[in-house]
Amino acid sequence: MAALLERWCDLTEDEEDTSPWSTGLLIDEAFPIRWSMAEEASAYAAAVAESMGVICFDVQQNRLRPREGWPGGGSR
Repeated sequence: MAALLERWCDLTEDEEDTSPWSTGLLIDEAFPIRWSMAEEASAYAAAVAESMGVICFDVQQNRLRPREGWPGGGSR
């Protein structure tokens, strides 16, 4: 979560309307994303997860979310 908040501030601190979060005070297990920024934010979150060796499950797509370029990337 810290890596995501380094890129985009929490919604409660977003004075320029640049945060992808749809609610403030994010929790560690889930982070609601605004529809208009969903693709960018979810792709970045998947890349951060991959860099940390963490599995990223996309609830909306009901699949693991590997980053493009992974072996079998994006096809699961």
